[in-house]
Amino acid sequence: MRDITQEMIDGLDKTTEEGFAEALMICLSALQDRHGLLVRVRLSDSFADDVEYSRQIARRMLHKGESK
Repeated sequence: MRDITQEMIDGLDKTTEEGFAEALMICLSALQDRHGLLVRVRLSDSFADDVEYSRQIARRMLHKGESK
């Protein structure tokens, strides 16, 4: 991970669903292969769905073990 990416996620509150989801999307957008080339990881075909799926992942990661 590039230093600027780490700096961006360090400033986020990852204890909230929104902060965790944003950090997740930043990390996914900065993934690189072994040659240093960016790898575009998509959770869906639309950016709006990518955001929603990131929020779902964050919700589950932060609240695992809790029943709703």
